[in-house]
Amino acid sequence: MSIWLLLILLPVNHSVAKSVIIPQQLLNHTDSYGNVSLRRSAELVLPDPLVVAGNLNLENSQIRQLPNALTVNGNLNLAYSNIEYLPAQLHIGGYLNLAHSKIIAISEGLQVNGDLSLMGTQLTKLPARLYVGGDLYLANSMITELPPFLIVKGNIYLGGITIPRIPEHAQIEGTIYQ
Repeated sequence: MSIWLLLILLPVNHSVAKSVIIPQQLLNHTDSYGNVSLRRSAELVLPDPLVVAGNLNLENSQIRQLPNALTVNGNLNLAYSNIEYLPAQLHIGGYLNLAHSKIIAISEGLQVNGDLSLMGTQLTKLPARLYVGGDLYLANSMITELPPFLIVKGNIYLGGITIPRIPEHAQIEGTIYQ
């Protein structure tokens, strides 16, 4: 009886409680490694905030909006998705795949620790301060210039698009491939 009373009286950290509840809500879509796959899923509303221990795969899903606060410790795959905007509070541990998605804009200061693929998107502009810890893929996109303070730790793959100049303050550690 005293243990039950003690548990009732313990303070609850609601932000931790939400992150513990989330895997239960997505139970049929989560594996034992913390990966969440909603590939080809119907339109649904994701919990906010959402913390994914592994990868989050929303490829070909009908989901239109991401949570305002999203942390993906692994990779975030939004290829062929209906996502138009990324949340301002987005933290990605691995790559971000936006290939052939309906993305319209990318938030200022986006940091992607792995590769960033924007292949086949209608995106016309990159944010001024974009950090890519791996390679940047721009093939068949509508990008016509690189942002002034771009940092790319790997290569940039243009794949048929033309970039007339490299901004003076851009830092590209790899090679730019046409």
